[in-house]
Amino acid sequence: MRYGPHPLPPLKTLPAFEASARLLSFTRAADELALTQGAISRQIRNLEERLGTALFERGERALKLTTAGQHYAEAVTDALNNIALATEGLRETGEEGPVTIGATSALASLWLMPRLNRYRAHDPDLPIRVLASDFDLPETSGDIDLVISYSRTPPPEADACKLFDEAIFPVCSPELIEAHGEIKTLEDVLRHTLLIHDDDHPDWTGWAAWLRAMGESNFKPKRTVRLNAYSMLLQAAAASQGIALGWQHLVDDLLAAGSLVKLDFGEFPTPGAFYLRPLKPTASNARAAPLLRWLINSGAELTDNVEEGK
Repeated sequence: MRYGPHPLPPLKTLPAFEASARLLSFTRAADELALTQGAISRQIRNLEERLGTALFERGERALKLTTAGQHYAEAVTDALNNIALATEGLRETGEEGPVTIGATSALASLWLMPRLNRYRAHDPDLPIRVLASDFDLPETSGDIDLVISYSRTPPPEADACKLFDEAIFPVCSPELIEAHGEIKTLEDVLRHTLLIHDDDHPDWTGWAAWLRAMGESNFKPKRTVRLNAYSMLLQAAAASQGIALGWQHLVDDLLAAGSLVKLDFGEFPTPGAFYLRPLKPTASNARAAPLLRWLINSGAELTDNVEEGK
């Protein structure tokens, strides 16, 4: 298959690859795409054969992206997002346009998208558009219906709703522990490479704040790697490239899949929370109201699970 002078892979393999790269699990990707695990595996093998390179390292307990796989995942994700946005823009206009949800790239890929897939079982005909960006969203443009954002202070909108509080804790791959031994003290943590989210947002809580909370006032790690995309940072942690700070509700799926493990240092509550903010009055955007309520309930269920220790 070619597009002009450029070769293309089998197009049906790309959604399977994107979901597998994001979730680091063929099984979870199969659940999300309503396919069998065997079908996902075959599509990934087909794609790797066409590319002539391995995209995943297949371990006994976890799936990891190779370096080539990480780069390819970024390109494929961007391409599929652009195609989806262009398609929705052409199909839906005016009052019949999609319900647009704005969020950061990390929240959109790690928390929002899996839940939207489950929501479609209740309302399969509602057109939904996700506007993911790590920069300021054009909230005043009138194009966005709902925004999910992290903030240390409650948003000014009267109908804004807190989805859940957040906590952070260090995470790494199980292979890193197997190779270098248990990580039980702060000295053990600081001997490893620390993966740092290179984000200067004032609300972000990073390694310096976590270490101060643990009683370590001097933040002097021996080795660091800085990444400007949180999803990529977690992929690096799953690939045994260092220790990352996991935001509780963004790493839950990776912990459940066994791609990451939580280090036993307790949980440090962040000073902020994630909020869902309607940017249009519900009365003028009735189609978004059921989705709004469903997302609020999803956040409440997470909070209940945390409080019950589930």
